Amino acid sequence: MSSEQKTDLSTLPSDEVVSATMYSGLERGSWYVGAGLAAGALASIVLSRGGTSRKVITAFGGGVGLGSAWTRCSMDLEEILEK
Repeated sequence: MSSEQKTDLSTLPSDEVVSATMYSGLERGSWYVGAGLAAGALASIVLSRGGTSRKVITAFGGGVGLGSAWTRCSMDLEEILEK
């Protein structure tokens, strides 16, 4: 989380910090999944010829994006709960 977002979270009341973190996690998730799908689609064009294998590689890219967004949101929530 950037220092700008940390200062924004520190100005919020404590009951709104978790919801703000979840909202930023959902926003980040949509970006990461989109980027993963785009990277997977480009990789599938380069690496495969068949339609099924292209779908699998593209889905794998989306899954990687979703997993990285989930991990980052989890780390942000753990950071908040430690305080």
